Amino acid sequence: MTGEKRKDPKTPSIDTTKEITGLAKKKAKGKGITFQPYTQDLRTRLAQVEEKRRKITTTPGNEKLLAKHRERGKLTARERLDLLFDNGTFVEHGVFAESQIKDMGMDKYYTPADGVVAGYGDVDGRTVCAYATDYTVLAGSGGEGHQSKIADTTELAGKMRVPIIGLIDSAGARLGEAAACLKGWYRTYWLQSNLSGVIPQVTIICGGCAAGQAYSPLLTDFIIMDRNEGTNMWLGGPRATAAVTSAEDISAIGGADYHMRISGSCHFAVDTDKDAIETAKEILSYIPSNNEEEPPHIETKDDPCRREEALLDILPADPRRSYDMHDIISLIVDDGKFVEVQEDYSQSSIVGFARFDGYSCGIYAGNPAYISGCLAPDPCDKVTRFVIFCDAFNIPIIYLVDTPAITVGEEWERAGNIRHCTKLLNATMTATVPKIGILIRKAYGGTLPIFLAKPFSADFVYSWPSGEYAPMGPDGAVAIIYDRQIRELPTSEERLAFAEAKKREYFDLQVDVLRIASNLRWDYIDDIIEPRHTREVIIKALRFAKNKRTREHFPRKRGNPPV
Repeated sequence: MTGEKRKDPKTPSIDTTKEITGLAKKKAKGKGITFQPYTQDLRTRLAQVEEKRRKITTTPGNEKLLAKHRERGKLTARERLDLLFDNGTFVEHGVFAESQIKDMGMDKYYTPADGVVAGYGDVDGRTVCAYATDYTVLAGSGGEGHQSKIADTTELAGKMRVPIIGLIDSAGARLGEAAACLKGWYRTYWLQSNLSGVIPQVTIICGGCAAGQAYSPLLTDFIIMDRNEGTNMWLGGPRATAAVTSAEDISAIGGADYHMRISGSCHFAVDTDKDAIETAKEILSYIPSNNEEEPPHIETKDDPCRREEALLDILPADPRRSYDMHDIISLIVDDGKFVEVQEDYSQSSIVGFARFDGYSCGIYAGNPAYISGCLAPDPCDKVTRFVIFCDAFNIPIIYLVDTPAITVGEEWERAGNIRHCTKLLNATMTATVPKIGILIRKAYGGTLPIFLAKPFSADFVYSWPSGEYAPMGPDGAVAIIYDRQIRELPTSEERLAFAEAKKREYFDLQVDVLRIASNLRWDYIDDIIEPRHTREVIIKALRFAKNKRTREHFPRKRGNPPV
């Protein structure tokens, strides 16, 4: 028949198949042959599955590695996740995974969960994804399936728009799976890079983190390191470095304090695994689950109109003397609580999280206790990244400015200070969250456009009566403007008297905030505030700016900031 589909004579019809099956059953009768399922009954099979699960979740990959772990006072991967997640909420993915590589002796190793425990659950009532490498399985090293699980978990966090926490205790890549594991690493790097600014990403380094694995933490938002023995982060570990350089010993570097104080790669250095996990939970309490949400609000009993008499006595009578900006911060934030980021790195600049009337905020503050609070390359990088993070996650920023200058001189020019300060300028100029500047004492030169250029780098600018606001301070300005006149005076007494008179004149006309605030053609200062009311002023401004909306003035694919 035309159009009728012709049957393949080699393919048996449904009727033929039924006939063959029926004949087989007839032949089997009386001969003790019966059809059996390929697996056992459901209850038997379930018992087998649960027994395997029990073994995976309770038996370490290697007893010797577990003993070594215990000697160092460390927790296992599962113990760490138990501390992180609210009781009974963790849902594990990939528990039955194991290494599929059998070459180079890999077939001799027991690899439960393929050396990484991964899944999701609740952290203080909020859904979070997490993974923890298992040191007892090949020293936590990452293989093909291992790294695919990490990439899968990261991708899942991105799809569900929830934070992700990675706990790393690892020897790096498994050399027995060297080629096989690379794809998983590549995918992880791509996901971390493209999810940056979309979901919060936190890394806890509670053991080794070596070679290309060390890229991964730096692609996340915050790195927490504990000070336990064996916790290090290197691009090349001691043995790998010695093999390449034939001599160099780097065993003394790479720890938490090294990366906090010297390299700047660590954001929080703590003593134990437990401290690291508590720090991660505390960070998350200030941050929304994704870039489309507002930061968490926590009810507080701290009076928003609280006056602080002590604020009148913090600044030294001599403006050339230093003080510690932490004293001001602790007096104005909710309950005196401030979570400082990179507190031991580039200490002339302070950054961290606090709350005002229960609302999460980021704080930048110049700290005169260190190089007079000046901006240098490392402090600029520290503040730049923090400003960008806050802007990405809708966290308002408070600038407490006592930042008299940007460091100058050959040493700083060689270090690229112009470039680093311009990075910070670009970050504050492009940030769209509410930005409130409080001029505490000095703001000269390049500091002004970075923190106090209303309405560009700040929405509101308030000053204490002690504020100094100018392109240059009186000392430098007078030395330049009146250089010839000063040199022509016959005696040192006359030169000094002339210079001091001109400094006073320059201060009154060009520096004093009373003069600056009086000229609305400039519109630099919104108000000169009572120091004791600083907290109230900030809270009122935050409430007013709560619904701030901005749009891109110049459509573009992306900007090209200095690096």
